[in-house]
Amino acid sequence: MEGYTATGSAYVVVPDEIVGISSEEWLLRKRGFRRSARHIQITETLLTLGNGYLNLRGGLEERPPGHSSGLYISGIYDKSEADVEEMVRCPLWTDLTLWSEGEAFCLSGCSRVEHEQVLDMKKGILHRTTTYRHASGRILTLETLRMVMMHNVHLGCMLVTITPRNFSGSLRVFSGLDGEVCNRGFFEGEMLKHLQLEKIERGRHFMYLEMKTREQGIRIAEAASWRLVSSPMHQLKWEPRIYGERFTSEITIDVRKGESYSFEKLAVVTTSREVPEKEMMKDSICRLRSFVKRGVRAEIEEHVGAWEKLWKQADVVVEGDWEAQRAIRFNIYQLLINSPRTPTGIGAKFLSSEGYMGHVFWDTEIFILPFYIYNFPESARQMLLYRYNTLPGARKNARNMGYRGAKYAWESATTGEDVTPRFASKLERTIRFIYTGREEDHIVSDVIFGLERYFRVTGDEAFLFDYGLEMIFLTARFWASRVVDAGDRYEIRCVIGPDEFHEHVDNNAYTNYLVKWHLNLAVMLFRYIGKTHPDLLDNLAVRLELTGEEVDSWLEVSRGLKLSRDRESGLIEQFDGYFDLRDYELSRFDRSGHPVLPRGVTYRNIQSTQLIKQADVLMLLLLFPHAFSQKEIIANFTYYEKRTVHKSSLSHCIHAMMGIRAKKRLRAYSFFMKTALFDLDNLHKNTDLGIHAAAVGGTWQAVIYGFGGLSIKSDRLALNPWLPKKWRSLSFSVHWRSRAVDVTVFHNRVAVLIHSDEEENIPLSLYRKMYMVTTNMKTELPYCAS
Repeated sequence: MEGYTATGSAYVVVPDEIVGISSEEWLLRKRGFRRSARHIQITETLLTLGNGYLNLRGGLEERPPGHSSGLYISGIYDKSEADVEEMVRCPLWTDLTLWSEGEAFCLSGCSRVEHEQVLDMKKGILHRTTTYRHASGRILTLETLRMVMMHNVHLGCMLVTITPRNFSGSLRVFSGLDGEVCNRGFFEGEMLKHLQLEKIERGRHFMYLEMKTREQGIRIAEAASWRLVSSPMHQLKWEPRIYGERFTSEITIDVRKGESYSFEKLAVVTTSREVPEKEMMKDSICRLRSFVKRGVRAEIEEHVGAWEKLWKQADVVVEGDWEAQRAIRFNIYQLLINSPRTPTGIGAKFLSSEGYMGHVFWDTEIFILPFYIYNFPESARQMLLYRYNTLPGARKNARNMGYRGAKYAWESATTGEDVTPRFASKLERTIRFIYTGREEDHIVSDVIFGLERYFRVTGDEAFLFDYGLEMIFLTARFWASRVVDAGDRYEIRCVIGPDEFHEHVDNNAYTNYLVKWHLNLAVMLFRYIGKTHPDLLDNLAVRLELTGEEVDSWLEVSRGLKLSRDRESGLIEQFDGYFDLRDYELSRFDRSGHPVLPRGVTYRNIQSTQLIKQADVLMLLLLFPHAFSQKEIIANFTYYEKRTVHKSSLSHCIHAMMGIRAKKRLRAYSFFMKTALFDLDNLHKNTDLGIHAAAVGGTWQAVIYGFGGLSIKSDRLALNPWLPKKWRSLSFSVHWRSRAVDVTVFHNRVAVLIHSDEEENIPLSLYRKMYMVTTNMKTELPYCAS
C-alpha cells in the first residue's frame, strides 16, 4: 500500500521503494482467516514485530474474539496477582475499528472476499489487505502497514487506507490507546491484572495514556496522534472518548464509493526506567510532536536503512533450497527483533508472548547467545551484563539453599532470585510440583560457558576484568559447596540434567563435566590474573574473601568429579544407574513424524525407562567438540538418538549438529528442518503461546556450527563444513576478535575472506589441515568433506 505523511501543509506519498513489499524469499504470508482462537493466536505469534526494546504481536487491528494481541517491553516484570513475577502485557496502540450505519466491519462477523497479512522480514514491516463483505451487502477494503522503528525504538507507526467498494455514506473510524490489558492466567479464562491507570489525557492532535505496574511501580507511557491525511480539507467530525482505562479517538467522514481514504497513526512508548516519572507526559508529547513534524517518511527511511545494516551482517544465504532459506531467514528475523538494547535477559519465548512468564532460562546462554556473540557482540555484552547485575539475587539463591557463592536461578526475571513456579501442568496433564528450580543446577555453569565463549570470540578483556571474574569465582564457590565428598571422588547428587524426564538423579554426565570444566577455568584464571594483573586480583580477592587455598580446593574437586565414560564402547552413562533402567528403542512415529511411546510407557512412568526428553549426553559432546573422539561421538549419537522423544524445542537442533558430526547426514538434515520450521509448522502445536527462542537460536547454530562447521580452537578459526546435496552453496559472516570473516562453502571449494585493519596472516584449520590466510584477500581452499 501507499502511506501518506505530512510535510508542512502538503501531503505526499511514501514511495513504494521504501514501504513496498520485498521479493518473495523475504516474506511470510498468511492468507485467509479461521475463527478458532488458536489459529488466530498462531498467526499473531508468527507476525510479531520488534526492535529489541519492545515487541508487538501481529494481531488484527479490530481484535476479533479469541485474539491475544499484545505489546511487551523488555525487562518489564510484575507479580501482584500472579504466583511469581512475570512479564507484563502492556497497553496497545494498534486498535482500529470501522463502523457504517451501526454495523462493524470485522473478520469474525463478515464474510470476507479476501484477507492476507504479509510480514516483510527484510524491512520489519507488517502489511495487511482485507476486503470485507458485510451481511448488509456493503463491501469495504482495509489496507494497513505497521512497524515499530528499529532506529528509534520508542517510535511506531500505522498507516491505514480504507476504500468503500460499493457504497457511499457516513463511516466511523476508531483508534486509540487501550490500557484495559491483562495477562493470561494459569487456568482457562483466568486473567491477571498488573497495571493501574495513572493518567489519561486528550487533545485535538494527541492522546496520552500512563499506567503503572502494581507491585514494582514501573510507569509505562504511550502517546499517539491519529488523523486523516489523504484529504486534509475533507469534512470530518472528530470526537475523543474515554472508556475506563481506554482512550478512543473517533473520526467520522462521508465516504464516496471507490475513493480511498488514508489515515496515519504515530505512537511513542517510554517507561520510567528511561524518563523520570514527573517528566513522562511532557517527554512523550515532545517526542510525538517531533515525530509528526519530521514526518513519517523520514523515519521509515531510517528504519529501513537500519534493517538493511542488520541483514548485511546477519543474513545467511543458502542457494538451492528455498524452504530452508525462508525458514533460516525467519529465525534470524526473530533474533534481530529481540536483540537487547540494555542489560536484560532474553526469555524462552522472546517478547512474543507471556509463555513461560517471560522468564530467562539456560536457553539464553546455550542456544541464543552465540548468534549475538558472532554477529552483534554489543548485544551479547548486554545479555551477560544482565547476569552480572543479577549476581546479588544469585547469591541469595545459594544462601536460601544452604550453599556458598552464587547460584543462578533456573528461572530468572528482574532481580535474579529464582522465580520458578511451584506447580505446573506436566505432559501427563496433571498438576505436579516443579523440581527444576531446586535441582536443574547446570544453569550455573551454562551462564559461565556463555561468558567464556563470549570472551574467546571477542577478546573483551574489560568485561572479563570488570564483571566476568567475579561471576566465575562466585559460581565456582557455589559448586565447591554443592559437591559431595564420596571419599575417592566427588559427586553431585540429586540433580536434573537437560533431560527433564529423570528427576533426583546423581552425577548427571552433562552437569558433572560442565562443572569440572567450570572449576578448572576458575583456577586457571585465578593463577593467570595473579601473574599478569596482581593488583586486580588482590582487590577482587579482598572483596570476595577469596584465598589461594580455596582456589586450590576447586582444582581438587574438578579432578575428582565422577564421569561414567566407557573407553572401550565409547558410551557415556547419562547418570548413575541409567543403564539399569528399562530399555526401549523408539521405532514408531505419528503422521507428523513425532516418536510414539512404546506400549506400556506413559509420561507417568517414563522416568523408570531409558527414554529421554531431549539431548543430554549429546549436549555435552556438542559443547566440547574437541574433548571427545569420533568413536565416542558416533557411539553416543547412535545410542541416545534412538531413545530420545524430542518433547522439547531444544532437542532437534542438537541432533542436527551431532548428526553431522556422527556422519548420519540424512537424519541430521531432517532434524535441522524440524528445528528451522518449529514455529512455522507449529511442530509442537503450541506456537500460539509464543516463539520457541531456543529452536530459533538452534537453527542459526545448526547452519553455522553444523553445515558451516565453524568452531574456535585455541587462537584460530576452524572449519569442517558439509553441504547437503540440494544446497549449491552456503554463505555467512561472523565477527571474530576485531575482524569480520566471510565464508562461502561450495561443493568443490571453500572461500574465506577475513577483513582486518591490518594486513596479517591468520591460521585457519580446514578439515583439520592448517592453512595461513592473508587478511583482506579472498582465499579459496578445497572442499573435501568425507
